[in-house]
Amino acid sequence: MSDTQKRIKNPESLARLGKQLRRRREQSGIAQGNVFGMRQATVSKIENGGDVTLDTFVSYAASLGLEVALVPIGQAMARSASLPTVAKPVDLLTEFSDLIDER
Repeated sequence: MSDTQKRIKNPESLARLGKQLRRRREQSGIAQGNVFGMRQATVSKIENGGDVTLDTFVSYAASLGLEVALVPIGQAMARSASLPTVAKPVDLLTEFSDLIDER
């Protein structure tokens, strides 16, 4: 397998992201089988940290009224403070601080 064909996997990140999405879905009162445009098995796979495509992940987030955005490091909380939310925003830099490379 060439370097371009190797998959990068980070099960810890996938599990944490899945947990956050599950929390949002449950706060919204939506059952796994009722997520718009998603099969229950796919929702379960995402929420349990399964390896899914970026497109599937983004589609699931959108079905919960979320969007995936890239912001400069350390500015996620500042940006989210000005946005209306249903649930408390999550600062991914803090949530995933143990995964930051030591420099």
